[in-house]
Amino acid sequence: MFYRNALKTKKTQSKTFEFDMFSSPAQTGKDDSVCDFNLTDECYNFRTNSGALVSGYGFEDFASPLSKTDLENESTVAISGNEISALWSFEWYDKANDENKYYSMYFNDQMKICYDDMFGARPTTLLVNTSFTVAPVGIRYKLDGIDSMIFSGKGQNLLVLKGQSQLTSENVPRLISICSHFGKLFAITAEARGRLVYTDNENILEWSDEQTKNLDFSDSRGNLTKIVSFDDYVYIFREYGITRISEYSSDSEFAITHLYQSDSYIYPNSIAHSGDRIYFLEKSGLKYFNGSSVRSVEANEVKNLSLVNNNCYGQCFEGKYFLACKMDFQEGQVGCETSSFANNALLVYDEADEHCEVVRGIDIRSMLALQNPYKPKLIACFYGENKAKLGQLTEEGKAFSLLLPAKWQSVKSDLGQAGKRKKIKKILIKSLSDCTLTIKSDEEEKSFALAGQDKLQELSCNVVGKEFVVLLSSQSGPSTKISSLVLSGIVEN
Repeated sequence: MFYRNALKTKKTQSKTFEFDMFSSPAQTGKDDSVCDFNLTDECYNFRTNSGALVSGYGFEDFASPLSKTDLENESTVAISGNEISALWSFEWYDKANDENKYYSMYFNDQMKICYDDMFGARPTTLLVNTSFTVAPVGIRYKLDGIDSMIFSGKGQNLLVLKGQSQLTSENVPRLISICSHFGKLFAITAEARGRLVYTDNENILEWSDEQTKNLDFSDSRGNLTKIVSFDDYVYIFREYGITRISEYSSDSEFAITHLYQSDSYIYPNSIAHSGDRIYFLEKSGLKYFNGSSVRSVEANEVKNLSLVNNNCYGQCFEGKYFLACKMDFQEGQVGCETSSFANNALLVYDEADEHCEVVRGIDIRSMLALQNPYKPKLIACFYGENKAKLGQLTEEGKAFSLLLPAKWQSVKSDLGQAGKRKKIKKILIKSLSDCTLTIKSDEEEKSFALAGQDKLQELSCNVVGKEFVVLLSSQSGPSTKISSLVLSGIVEN
C-alpha cells in the first residue's frame, strides 16, 4: 500500500504597498523599520507638496517687463560688472508723473551701485560710483518724507540717495543695522556692537553725539546684530539671543525684556520677517520667533544643515522662507559641489503647510524679494561660476542652463511585516519624464530605467528581503512628474 507524502510549502499572502503621497513628512526620531513605508528619508531637486514628484525650484536670468500695462512680455536685465555681492530694492514716488517707480539694485566688483527700472525702458543700467571697499549695508529710508536709500560700509562716508540727489555725511559712524520706529531712529554701529544708539531726530544726516543716546547691553547674549521693528516693538537680534525694547508713555525711558537666549550662535544674515514670524538659523537648528517665544522648525530636511553656516542667507517671499545654506549630503556631487562652494543648497519652508523642500547644487550668495503690486519676484546673486549673474526663481529644476539631478528616497521599512521575508514581484509607476527607479533590500538591489510615458507602467522586479528602500532619480527638468507608485508582492508566513 502506498501513502501520499504531502510536501510542506511555505504559506504566503499577497500584499500591495502604495505611495499615495510623496509629500508625506518624514517620521523623525524613530527607527526606519517601524516607519510607514510611504514616508521620505531624503529628497532634493523635486517639489513634492502636490503629492507627486515634479521639477524642483531653480533660477534663470532675471527679466522684467518694460511696462506696467504689459506684464507678460519681459526683457532680460543687463548686468554691469563681473561679480555681484549685494542686492537691494528701491521704491520711489515720482511726483512729476504721479506714480511709484520700482528699482532693482545691486553692488558690483567695480564698486558701483547699479540700478534698473523694473517696469520701464532700460537703455542702460544707472550707476553710482562709490569708494566702498566691500558691499555696504543698504537700507530703504524716508528722509524728509522722501523715499531714499542709505548706504554705509567700509571705505567711504555714509551715502544717501534721496530721490535723484546724492548726499553724504562725515558724522555718521559705520552702520550695521538701522530702523525708524514711532518717531525715533535706532541703530547698531560697527564701532560699538554692544550698544543700541537712538535719537529723536530721524534725519540721519543731522546725526551728532549730542543728539544720540545709548542703551548698553553687556551680557551673555553677545553683540547686537540686527534691529527689527515688528508688532509695535523694537526687537534686537543678538549673537545669542533676542531682546525687546518698548518705550514708556510718560518719558523716554525704555522697558527692556530679554525674550530668548540661544545655546548657539544666531546667523544674522538668516534673519527674515514674514507676517507674524521672524525666521532665523542658529547652529542648533532653524527657528522662528512670533513676538513672544521661539519655536523650532520640525522638518526632516533640517537634519542635513551643516553645523557651520557662516555664508547662509535668508529671505521670505509669498509665504515661504528661503534659506541659502550649506547642507551635508551623504553621497555624490551635484551642481556647484563639483568645485569649491560657499553654499550648496536652498532650503524652502512653506509656513502654511509646514512643508520643506531642498534645492541641491546651487551656490547662492544673497536673495531679495522684489515686492510690488504688478509682478513680484524673488531674485538672487551667486558665488562661483554664476557670480556675474542675477537670477530669478523658477520651477524648472535648473541652475540657469544646468539641469539639477533630482532624488527621492523612501525610508527603510519592513512593510509592516516585522521579521518576515517578502518578495516584491511587481511595481506600477507613472512618470511623464525619463527616470530611474531602484529598489533595495537587505539581500539585493535592482534598478530600472524608465522612458517617460503618459500612462501607468508595470515592472517585474522579484526583489527578495525583509527590509526595503525605494529610490527615484531624474534629470528631466521642467517635464518631470512622477506619481502613482505601487509595489505588490507576497509575504511568507
